[in-house]
Amino acid sequence: MLGMERFRQPERRNRLAGSGSSSPRKRPSIGRAAESFQSKVIASLRSVRKRGSGEKLSQNGNRFYTTFLRLPNELHVHILSELCIADLLSLRISSRALNDLITACGSPLVRFWVKRKMGTLHTRLYPPPRTNEADFQYLLAMRRRHIASVRLTRELANFVLKDTLKHTSERQRQMWTSVYQKMIPLVFGVGYFLEEHRRHILERDLGRIRPRSHIGYDICTTPGITNHERMVLKKLDPPLRLQFFYMYCFILQVLARKLRPPTYAGSVEKVLRGWHGKPACAEDVAFVLVLGGVGQIAKLLAVQNYSERRRVLHTFITRLSPHESVGWRKHWRDVGVTSPALLDDIPCSSIGITQLDQIWEPFIVEGMRPESREFTQQEKERYGEVMASRNFLNELMGYDILRGRPPDEDDSDDEGHGDNISI
Repeated sequence: MLGMERFRQPERRNRLAGSGSSSPRKRPSIGRAAESFQSKVIASLRSVRKRGSGEKLSQNGNRFYTTFLRLPNELHVHILSELCIADLLSLRISSRALNDLITACGSPLVRFWVKRKMGTLHTRLYPPPRTNEADFQYLLAMRRRHIASVRLTRELANFVLKDTLKHTSERQRQMWTSVYQKMIPLVFGVGYFLEEHRRHILERDLGRIRPRSHIGYDICTTPGITNHERMVLKKLDPPLRLQFFYMYCFILQVLARKLRPPTYAGSVEKVLRGWHGKPACAEDVAFVLVLGGVGQIAKLLAVQNYSERRRVLHTFITRLSPHESVGWRKHWRDVGVTSPALLDDIPCSSIGITQLDQIWEPFIVEGMRPESREFTQQEKERYGEVMASRNFLNELMGYDILRGRPPDEDDSDDEGHGDNISI
């Protein structure tokens, strides 16, 4: 028997160890069950009290909300004028009453922002509507333009000073700020020019009577629209017209640089990184300039590598085609075509995109003729030097901002190499 017990004890130990406990589980006592039941009842009573206090708070909030809506309209305008556009947008989506309130105060809000917040350049290029016709949509449109200009200016400043920003110091931060502040009004002016250029070609090509034989969507290349550009550029300050043009040339320079494969890499590295594609053609660059504007250019420059930039460019071009994109109507609305009749006309339209070398430059060349009085003799001489050297950035900043770099530094992509601005 003792021998059998010796063999049975390890088996019993293993069985107990496998069950996970060394003693049988005890049933809870009646006292513990009552105690747990009491704690649950008390917790439920506390939750009821909390809900009651929340109802009181909500009643107080509703009372405050009702009192606020009953204030005079002048006080509403004074309060809403202290908020930024982002806060006003948040209020609009919070309730229908606040949305109606902000819409009703749209005209005085526009007057306040035009008088106190906007600069002379904004109001000159985009004059505010009349007092009776002003609404909140004007402020939203100006906000979208400002945000697009800020994003593109940041990308351009980062492109110029990328090597400098690797070792940040107070002087380098000041240099970045000076470049940013110098560029942003010029970028805003370029955005205005491209927006007006797009509006003109869409009004020209959409909604007109065409032969019944033409039933397909088509994008073609058309000559320049110098006469219309002349009317657009009249709104720009005459002493700064060349500065705006140099800014446009610099944006085009950077965009063309970012849409071509890096030249420093060998053939094997290009294949491994997917850089074996050809540079973007002039038609694609003109397409994104005219129909995308500064907002789409900023999105392209924000992409970190060449292959992804080409993919984003291809996506932007194809998503506007009714034959290749399901949501083409939404994308055309983003471009500026809001009329349902014009949207229905797009699948049967042939839209002409101005040839790249015919955008803005023919007007400047015409003004540089000896018999023209559009520019001074000094500006004409300086124009020839700048166009020959292609140093648009130095002309904009007034000094050689890239001094200290080797003049023959090679091109590179974003993967840890410097960028050469010349094209």
